[in-house]
Amino acid sequence: MKESELLQQVQDALTVTDTEDGAMTVIQLAEALNISAEKVRIRLRKLIAEGTIELVRVRRRKMNGIIAPVVAYASVNKREGD
Repeated sequence: MKESELLQQVQDALTVTDTEDGAMTVIQLAEALNISAEKVRIRLRKLIAEGTIELVRVRRRKMNGIIAPVVAYASVNKREGD
């Protein structure tokens, strides 16, 4: 798969996410795209540099049941439309 196709897949996943805040963590993206977290991070850096994706802080329930802020990523276009 070409780099441009992987970048598009990451961007598409963030655009159509069904999370209530419209953002996904690296792990969520890796699972959705069936690629490693490191590959997701590499693509996210490129999309952030392009200005199409932004880093956000969202609240997620952790394994211990505590809800805490975590780093996630959201499509700039989707957030502007909110």
